[in-house]
Amino acid sequence: MKKKLFFILIYFYSFCFSQTFETVALIHNGNNDQRINIAVLGDGFTSSEQDSFVSSAQSTLDYLFTKSPYAEYRNYFNAYAIKVISGGSGVKHPGTASDVAEPVIPISNPNNYLGTSFDFGVHRCIYSNTTNRVAQVLAANVPDYDITYILGNSKEYGGCGGTYAFASLNASSDEIVVHELGHSFGKLADEYWFSGTGESPNKTKTSSPTSIRWRNWLNTDNIGIYPYTESPTWFRPHQNCEMRYLNRQFCSVCKEAIIERIHSLISPVDSFTPANDTVLEGYSDITFTVNEVLPIPNTLVNTWVLNGNVLEATENTITITSEELNAGDNTLAFSVNDNTPLVRVNNHSAVHFTNIAWTLVKNDRITTKVNVKERRFVIYPNPVNNELYIEGKEDFSNNISVTLYDAVGRLIPIKFELKDTRKIQIGLKTLPAGVYTLNLLEDSGVIISHKIIKEND
Repeated sequence: MKKKLFFILIYFYSFCFSQTFETVALIHNGNNDQRINIAVLGDGFTSSEQDSFVSSAQSTLDYLFTKSPYAEYRNYFNAYAIKVISGGSGVKHPGTASDVAEPVIPISNPNNYLGTSFDFGVHRCIYSNTTNRVAQVLAANVPDYDITYILGNSKEYGGCGGTYAFASLNASSDEIVVHELGHSFGKLADEYWFSGTGESPNKTKTSSPTSIRWRNWLNTDNIGIYPYTESPTWFRPHQNCEMRYLNRQFCSVCKEAIIERIHSLISPVDSFTPANDTVLEGYSDITFTVNEVLPIPNTLVNTWVLNGNVLEATENTITITSEELNAGDNTLAFSVNDNTPLVRVNNHSAVHFTNIAWTLVKNDRITTKVNVKERRFVIYPNPVNNELYIEGKEDFSNNISVTLYDAVGRLIPIKFELKDTRKIQIGLKTLPAGVYTLNLLEDSGVIISHKIIKEND
């Protein structure tokens, strides 16, 4: 209760004491609640310098989306420039860095709004002691942001990551933004030096090829197990990655981590028709359409299932005739997962699994009533050896059942258990290796129909 009250107070404080600035849409691909939203703030830009800030913000975004995997998932993002107006021009420079003979550049203390400054430990590290100001500006202007970075109005080389990413307007600023967002968005570690932070997608203390977190990438694209010079009991996956040197590309391991982050935030389903509670008169055909957010190139895989039977259609639209429907309740399920080759984790398809289920009620009055629900699930691990888990983004009802069919359509007896309101455990240890179809029914309607691969230990 205290924690909840604390966040309410923080929100109230931010709302009351933050200034609203003009916001410019730089990339707009859809509604904010269906996209990953980038907020770019400027600091040390006076009212007469805002055009320069917006131009710089656009430039860094254009460059970001030339980098894989951002390039492949550009359609998943919106981006906004927040015109934060400072009283003075520039980035603070107290001249207190210990790694250089200060002052490298003139000591200055401009009245910038967010307190952006050099000399956080080292000269080139640009950050702020007043990051609460950043939080307040975001809350008042782009409260539904997912990624943010701050551009400081200085041509001197500099940037740092943390809660927020900061960068200057140096010629290398585009690369600095890409690298720092690797930290703040991708949750990636530096690879050019060892920091005291713990495990991350691209840093580990495990050196065994059979258990290291990037084992699926070993010996591909120069992925290996390379010790940090400063701490050789810790390891990185690559010798020439964007997280080690500027003007490089992300290695395969880092690309995978960024894609997993993208898919943890957004569903590939943008919208669908028919909508809930639609009533169709007569025995007319019904066309179902799912509008998807497409990667570039499109790597989404679609599946349609009518009353437990997988249909041949794989496009985002399908037409069901009245003759295909049974009297009473019918269930049409659409599922989509991203089959990108840039990800090799075993449970990849589960992480990106989105399901839409239409319940079609065909009655004697020659009408069909449509009820529809979108759900997101995690199914892991897949392939599976012993235990399979299904996790929902919302609670399951108490009325659930799980059925499993082998490759020739035979029903296979299995045991399952609702571990908590959002997690189902399924025991498959004694099952022969092979490909199976898993159906999850809730309140008598199929909400998941998904292929799983059973492997032996």
